[in-house]
Amino acid sequence: MHSRLQLTTQLNQRGQTTFANCYYTPPLKILPLAQMAAPVWPQALPAIQMSSSPGLLAGDRIDIEIELAQQTQLYLFTQAFTRVQSMPAENEAQQHMHIVLHEHSRLCYLPHPLVLHRDAALTQSMQISLADHCQLILGEIIACGRVLNQECWSFRYLSSRINIDYQQQPLLSDNIFWQPLQQPLNVLGQMEQYTHQACLYYINTAASKAKMQQLINHVYTALLPDWPLENNQYLWGITQAADCALCVRALGMSAEILQVLFEEMAKFLSMHI
Repeated sequence: MHSRLQLTTQLNQRGQTTFANCYYTPPLKILPLAQMAAPVWPQALPAIQMSSSPGLLAGDRIDIEIELAQQTQLYLFTQAFTRVQSMPAENEAQQHMHIVLHEHSRLCYLPHPLVLHRDAALTQSMQISLADHCQLILGEIIACGRVLNQECWSFRYLSSRINIDYQQQPLLSDNIFWQPLQQPLNVLGQMEQYTHQACLYYINTAASKAKMQQLINHVYTALLPDWPLENNQYLWGITQAADCALCVRALGMSAEILQVLFEEMAKFLSMHI
C-alpha cells in the first residue's frame, strides 16, 4: 500500500490560517479543527492526522508533504499511536515526510508515539526546510515494543533520519539505527532500563544564539519544580543543538508520561521568544 498526503496552508481574508490545498489517499486523512484552541500559538490552526489502518504492514509506504505559506501557523497532531506490525524477514515498511516553512510561519508537530511490534522493520525520514523568522516544534517518541506483551526490543530494525535545513544550509541532523537483536540496547550507556526514547526540537530562526541560551535556563526554572531531571519513571535534559535550535532528550518507562512532558514543554516554548 502506498499512501500520500499533501497539504499547503494559506491566510484567509481575516488573517486566519486555513488549508489551501489538501490531498490524501487511503488510509490517510487530515482534518482541520477550527473550533479547537491550539495549546501553542493562539492563532495556530489545529489539525489532526488520521489513519484507518491498524498500522504499517510489510511493503507499506507513506509519503507526506506539508508546506506552510508565509505567516501561517499550524498545530498538527495524530489520532493514535503508529504501530509497525510484525512482518516477514526481508520486508519493511517506510514513511517519509517533507516539510517546508516559508517566512514568518510556525509549525508544531507532536505525533503519538511509534511502537514497533515483534519482527517489525521500519525505515523513515524527515526533511525540513526553514526560512527566516520561522518557528518549529517537533516531537518524536519511540517505544521499544509492546511492553505488556513482553515484546521489548524484539523488532528487527529501525532506521530513522531527520535533516533540518535553514536557508538551504544544513542546520541539524539526527540519525537513529537500531538493530536490537544484533546490538542490545538495554545495556549500560544505551537505553539501560528505560523502554521509551523521546526527542523534542525547538527551532526559531529569528532568535540569536544568546537568546536561545537564555531560554534553556528559563526552561529549567519553569519545569524543574514539577519535572525533576530524573526519577524512577523518566530522565530528561536539554541542550543547544545549533545557534537557533534546542534539543530535549528524554528516556522513560511509559509513553504517556513523555507525552505530557513534551506537551508542557511545547506550550512553554511557544510562549517565549
